[in-house]
Amino acid sequence: MGELFRGFQDHRLPGDGVTLSALIAGSGPPLVLLHGFPQTRTCWHAVAPQLTDRFTVICPDLRGYGRSDKPPGDPAHQTYSKRQMARDIVAMMAALGHKQFALAGHDRGGRVGYRLALDHPGVVTRLFLLDILPTAEMWRQMDAGRAHGSYHWLWLAQPAPLPETSLAGAPAAFLDHTLRTWAGPGFAFDPAALADYHACFADPAALHAQCEDYRAGFTTDRTDDEADRGVRRIACPTSLLCGAHYGVARRNPLAIWQDWAEMVDCHVLPTGHFLAEEAPEAVAEWLGKK
Repeated sequence: MGELFRGFQDHRLPGDGVTLSALIAGSGPPLVLLHGFPQTRTCWHAVAPQLTDRFTVICPDLRGYGRSDKPPGDPAHQTYSKRQMARDIVAMMAALGHKQFALAGHDRGGRVGYRLALDHPGVVTRLFLLDILPTAEMWRQMDAGRAHGSYHWLWLAQPAPLPETSLAGAPAAFLDHTLRTWAGPGFAFDPAALADYHACFADPAALHAQCEDYRAGFTTDRTDDEADRGVRRIACPTSLLCGAHYGVARRNPLAIWQDWAEMVDCHVLPTGHFLAEEAPEAVAEWLGKK
């Protein structure tokens, strides 16, 4: 990771019952950067170094991903609920001495981010969401076309060990297909980052954890969202960034998020889903705005 995150130090930090691996550098107010599926903290490699002159930048692997702990799932899928993952981040930041922080989350990391903002009001000073809609909205809009495009939401949520067994048979093929088809036209991932994604994704414990992440999305995360719909809203300033070549941008995301957040704006970049790697300068500028 040294060539991708120059100046960053790798830390092992307590989450809520697990140990998280996080890269940290910089000085200034804390900014947490959360990755999504099927990646790791490495997805921030082109953005994080641009921010260390203004922020203390913390890039953890979520539980179940990368170099963080990967506990087995439970029958109720609470272990990988976004509520539980949010508790990890609060605990990690408390261990670093931070009671408040800004947070940016891409994909699954964005789901952890908005759940954290809902469950722990006053902790997140500013929320940045990259290319997501609320989990409950994803399921409400899951018609035939969207089910075809978001097939992994249904497949990975199937009971264990079916999806784990399927993925274990060809992890590289699935990962390469996912990265290629979700990225914008002609984009090529950094070879060192791609190697890290492959090495981490193929771990059987990670495969199970990531399936549990999606099982939680189908069950407890959806239930938690529906319980909050119309009752609680995100209070901190919230900004959404979408890629024009990915599906979220075509679903009127600003109107949807206005039902979930008190203060929200939306911007679109000419990218696919992996905005932090496809347009790192624009993403860094967006995160650095006051």
